[in-house]
Amino acid sequence: MEFNEDKIEEQDGDFVEIYSQKAIFWFSVFSFIYGGVLLIINLRAAGYKKAIAEVAAFMIVYYIASAFAVIALNIKVDLSTIKMASSGVQVPPDVMKSMLILSAVSILINVIGGLVLTRYFFKKYFPDDDYYPRPVLQPVIIFILIYLAFRFIM
Repeated sequence: MEFNEDKIEEQDGDFVEIYSQKAIFWFSVFSFIYGGVLLIINLRAAGYKKAIAEVAAFMIVYYIASAFAVIALNIKVDLSTIKMASSGVQVPPDVMKSMLILSAVSILINVIGGLVLTRYFFKKYFPDDDYYPRPVLQPVIIFILIYLAFRFIM
């Protein structure tokens, strides 16, 4: 069995290293904005500079629309309730119910945003699997650091 090393080297130039569709979706479950940033990094690495504006515009419009949707649902959660729940104090069920509804709505919004990012935009610009999946360790560490920074600020 003989290997043609020249052919392998030629193929390396055709492939680009980007974050996978699964990685973008699962980061989007926590924050569709973070998933969108990963998709923008992919688009830039692949040379789709004009598509970056399209994805950024979607993210801005979707963020505003989701904020209006949450406001329209009229879910009331006080900051004192959040602090009480995070300190380990027993929270009354009626107060906890509003926090759980808000969390479920937030996750639903993020999942829908992640589906649009991966099923529409990712498939539009990366229809074939002609890329090497980029390691997600660095985005995971950055995400944890951002989360911890916001956790200590509040």
